[in-house]
Amino acid sequence: MARKNKYLWCCGGIALACVVVYFPILGHDFINGWDDQWQVINEYTETWSWANVWYILTEYYYGQYSPTNQMLYTILHHFAGYHPAWFHLLCLLLHTGNALLVFVLARQLLQVNLPAGSDGKAITVALGVALLFAVHPLQVESVAWISASKILVYSFFYLWALWCYLCYLQKGKGIRYFAMLLCFVLSFGGKEQAIMLPACLLWIDLVYRRNFRDSKLWYEKMPVFVLTLLFVYTTMESTGHVKTLIEGENYPFVHRLVFTCYAFCEYIVKTFFPAKLLYLYPFPMLAGEPLPPRFWMYPVLLLIVGAAFWKFWKQRPVWLGMSWFLIHIAMMLHIVPLPRLSIVADRYIYLAAPGLFFIVTWYAYAAWESRPQYRRWIFAGSVACLLLLGALAHHRAAVWHDNASLKKDMQELLLQRDPTLNRTVN
Repeated sequence: MARKNKYLWCCGGIALACVVVYFPILGHDFINGWDDQWQVINEYTETWSWANVWYILTEYYYGQYSPTNQMLYTILHHFAGYHPAWFHLLCLLLHTGNALLVFVLARQLLQVNLPAGSDGKAITVALGVALLFAVHPLQVESVAWISASKILVYSFFYLWALWCYLCYLQKGKGIRYFAMLLCFVLSFGGKEQAIMLPACLLWIDLVYRRNFRDSKLWYEKMPVFVLTLLFVYTTMESTGHVKTLIEGENYPFVHRLVFTCYAFCEYIVKTFFPAKLLYLYPFPMLAGEPLPPRFWMYPVLLLIVGAAFWKFWKQRPVWLGMSWFLIHIAMMLHIVPLPRLSIVADRYIYLAAPGLFFIVTWYAYAAWESRPQYRRWIFAGSVACLLLLGALAHHRAAVWHDNASLKKDMQELLLQRDPTLNRTVN
């Protein structure tokens, strides 16, 4: 009973943290100058009919295919019209649900890898991961911008798919497996990044120390692989209809490799130092132009850091956390060219971030265990860090109030960097 109460208190704390940080977004408007005017406000949202459901399921819209997300918009509009508060409430509820699912999954995965009687450690580390996920400023774009709800929707069903798979591994019931497949379909209906689920399922097999030579492990993945191939084809079809200012395939492969190294470093740095965040991080040059010399340092930097800290990267908590991070950020690292206007984007790290949060929380708890004389300071520092991140996220959410506040923030930060970049937002 005491363990159950502790578990419920943790869930309540996570939900409260989400509400405290993000409740101001309920008073925000649509961002009609940055995608809401077509992603949210469109004919699919306004029409409540079976014919419209068929169109949502079968048509690509501006190179987008996100029927699960669009159906949520349509249902909301049917009952509440274009009242932005309800759309923002949906985003807040989805983010809260995702944070709770991160807590549940992290706890379950930790229990598998820790000795018996370590439930307290599993709950504490999982709570730290979930709280960081809930309040980190990099998550604000996904929560406060209605058009980014695709990230929240795909993550919600993706995490449910992982939970169903864990239940399947524990109990072996086929209904859990089919529930996982259904959640996979719904997740892809939120955003194409869901196609990384097969890699994540194999990651869970690795965490569970399953035998990869066992044919059962691969047979049970076959339906997932088939669905993934279908989803990859659908993604290629949908993005083939879109024309953007930047066509990723026009960048040479070498340049894309450099972009990959830069984006990887940028996401790591912004996770630990979430300052000067923007809603648009433009490419450093147009396709066909020479790469700015400073970008060549990023591949070298990664090689140096990788070699210098090789023993650290080999530690199980580190490579498990980093592998989760890489699986869920891989599609947005430019190895595979996608039509994107930004070289990096805060929202793309949304589901990848728990991997980094796990590493931080694990070693913070390890310091707590091994340095009892410093426990007061470790606890105070952890609380202060969460409060600071929550305050920054709360402040960052205000930037997404409306078109004027978003544009003003972008102009101020770009002018600090380079006055000539002011044209980006004018």
